[in-house]
Amino acid sequence: MTAKTHITVGCAVSLLITHPSNAKDMITCLGVSAIGSVISDIDVTTSESKKGLKKIIAVTVAAIAVTLLCDSILHTNIISRFQSNENIMRLILGFFVFIFICIFGEHQPHRSFMHSILGLSLIIASSSVIWAISAKYMAVSMASHIIIDMLNKKRIQLFYPLKKPRIGFNICYSDGLVNMLLFHAGGIVCVGYIVLTSYDIIKGFF
Repeated sequence: MTAKTHITVGCAVSLLITHPSNAKDMITCLGVSAIGSVISDIDVTTSESKKGLKKIIAVTVAAIAVTLLCDSILHTNIISRFQSNENIMRLILGFFVFIFICIFGEHQPHRSFMHSILGLSLIIASSSVIWAISAKYMAVSMASHIIIDMLNKKRIQLFYPLKKPRIGFNICYSDGLVNMLLFHAGGIVCVGYIVLTSYDIIKGFF
């Protein structure tokens, strides 16, 4: 599937499963899910690999920037959670472990380590070290990426490092009709959830 489809589906599934009910949790959910929904494709090895890697970096930077901006505007105090020395050390440790996993994954064949249960588990673990609450959003969004990639014709190495079985249901192409439908469905769910939750938050003030 395309990056934009992975992002909308990942964010939509995270919203529906984790049910963030306030501005702080919703911002965190969307920011982390945007990253988690595309991180698996850091292992792209085609002629478009550099372009794909730039997209992932761009999504990550944009997600962090938007999260910081929303935190500043809405005063949700997300950043304040990292101001103690203990939390800063956890952040640094978790960040370096996360980067190491991504660098390792980048050099593995496409749809192998970064599309596996092992890769998913390690990313979740490093995310929990960085910020415990982020782990559930990362888990759901990255898992959604892996699951919908199973619909494609190219199979994934789900049980890496085992070579077999490779799983793929051969239902659709990565940029065809199913991809488009998933993109629009994910977008509708995201917008609908944000609007309804925002309405409930605003109503609570009156």
